[in-house]
Amino acid sequence: MRYVVFLAAMAAQAATAMAGPGPAARAPTLAEQRSFEQFMQRSAPGTPVPPLRLERASDGSKWIASATTDAPPVRLVLPLCRVTRTRYTQQADDSWRADSSQHVWIHHTTSCGMPPATMVELRAPLAEIDMLRLIQAQGELLQRARLLMAGNTSCAPTRSRSFQLRALGRSTDGMFLLGYESDIGSKVEITVRPSRAELTAWNVNCR
Repeated sequence: MRYVVFLAAMAAQAATAMAGPGPAARAPTLAEQRSFEQFMQRSAPGTPVPPLRLERASDGSKWIASATTDAPPVRLVLPLCRVTRTRYTQQADDSWRADSSQHVWIHHTTSCGMPPATMVELRAPLAEIDMLRLIQAQGELLQRARLLMAGNTSCAPTRSRSFQLRALGRSTDGMFLLGYESDIGSKVEITVRPSRAELTAWNVNCR
């Protein structure tokens, strides 16, 4: 009898393993929703509560609860727009944390409209004209950087992938830095050297 029970338990474990990981997202529980609403009432009274979403951590070990809000977009030097985005994240002790970030994008009309999914995070203070130049030149800089990627062992396997510009910043030596994400989730950083009116892809780092 014990042997039969043992076999049944092993079969159940095998079935669970074959079923694979659970869903990548779910609706918030009533307790999670109330906790977030109470936090918003304390930290930003009168502000509409943004939708709360829960997604699995990359390792599948836990659920991460978060929400985002955007301030009204601001027109910078034409045709550049900027928005401040605030992300609310539930911590391990069930408290909530708010982090703000700046994002920019190109929009060729008077009104900036709604922030697009392709907007770029600003990770260091940059002059508006430099932001515009980098975004406009990023496609050409990426193609030039693919030559550098061929000689980099960590970059070579993904050099032919499709990439999306995600961030602008500065490297530790003060050069411009373009942050990309590939279609398979890998990250690439391209160091850009300015020289008068030219921008040169100087170095790459992949992870």
